[in-house]
Amino acid sequence: MYGFRHYFASNALGNGIPITDVAEWMGHKSIEETYRTYRHLMPGSITKAAWILDAGLWEAA
Repeated sequence: MYGFRHYFASNALGNGIPITDVAEWMGHKSIEETYRTYRHLMPGSITKAAWILDAGLWEAA
């Protein structure tokens, strides 16, 4: 059963589902538990956030 849960969460996060949604679906009391377990699946999120913020700054200028 654990393998199916891990597979589900891994695929959801790997395909851009917000961690808050995945944490709720997994029954975690906070996203911290989800983040500790699955953060390695979200390496591009910091890069993506930086790109979005940078684009916003250029539009504002």
